[in-house]
Amino acid sequence: MTLTEFDQEEYDRNRREEGREEGENEKAREIARNFLVMKVLTPEQIAQATGLKLNEVLNIKYTQE
Repeated sequence: MTLTEFDQEEYDRNRREEGREEGENEKAREIARNFLVMKVLTPEQIAQATGLKLNEVLNIKYTQE
């Protein structure tokens, strides 16, 4: 394996990981929006349940109102 092939494999692996993380974050944001619409949990509980930061949950809450 040449250095260039290694670099390309590492780049591809990093891109897949970034895509996976982006997808997980978008799913967590979608779940937070659903909880906020249902009005069954506090923003603090939603943050804990989704793994989002509280300020992200609050941002979602105030942008969808």
